[in-house]
Amino acid sequence: MDFTLGNGLTTIKQYGAKVSSDKSSVSVILVTYNRADVLDATIGSILSQTAADFEVIIADDASPDLTEEVCQRWAKSDSRIRYHRQTQNIGMPQNLNLGILASSGDYVAILHDDDVYSAVLLEKWRACLDKHPNAAFVFNSYCALDMQAKPVKVYCEHLPECMSGRVLIEEVFFKRWLFDSPVWGTVMMRRSAFDHAGSFDERYSYWADVDMWMRLPEDFDVCYIDEPLIALASKEASPHQFADSFSHVQPLLERMFWEARMRHYHARPIRRFGEAIRHWSFVAAARAWHFACAVNSKVRSMSRSDSTCL
Repeated sequence: MDFTLGNGLTTIKQYGAKVSSDKSSVSVILVTYNRADVLDATIGSILSQTAADFEVIIADDASPDLTEEVCQRWAKSDSRIRYHRQTQNIGMPQNLNLGILASSGDYVAILHDDDVYSAVLLEKWRACLDKHPNAAFVFNSYCALDMQAKPVKVYCEHLPECMSGRVLIEEVFFKRWLFDSPVWGTVMMRRSAFDHAGSFDERYSYWADVDMWMRLPEDFDVCYIDEPLIALASKEASPHQFADSFSHVQPLLERMFWEARMRHYHARPIRRFGEAIRHWSFVAAARAWHFACAVNSKVRSMSRSDSTCL
């Protein structure tokens, strides 16, 4: 899969300015915070899409770096881009919700500010949703890049192109004992499905999207494209912007999955009781796993320190 990388003014001149209609069929929501050093590559790959009819809403969560300067430069060069900057940092869920509310498309593509996108991403996403009209959203596999922006690993799920949302919930989400998600944050969803489910829940901070991917399948099918259409930058090239402790993150994830289980099985009390037992067994296993990892990491750190002293 070819990923177009760009940087600075050269990239802007390469893609050129295009005139968009008043209402686009696809709205790209690019949520960003403090990514001025990598935004050129991301925005360049978005503007290189083979899809013709889309707008780009850049939702900046009051970045303290040069993000505003970078985004304003791109917005002046291409009329498909609209830049919205929050006056203060409000967190990912609310920033994303406001970005969606500012958009006009029947399809909403949620993209991240440090990824690079295949030129056919929007085209393939929309084609898949058009093919499966009862699907709420579509996601895909990913490839990871090294420091030289070369693919080194592919992350994929063994899923059909379209599946019942309830199957995804019961057979995939609820069997993940570490409370992680098969759906990452980058998807295309129908605006009608978003309106039906409601906004991203601010209680869950950066993990609010996982809650959404468990709410939408309650009433809709879900699509998956088994192609690495999105490239993930290495942690060295694009470090995480937040580092919440396990003691903060784990209770959020446990609460999210608990609420999802109770909601999903509310009409099946016997199954609900069984799922409650499974949930708390997963909680115990996940906490034990993280504790073992922490101990192992500490032992390795001490071993390296002892070796240095010797």
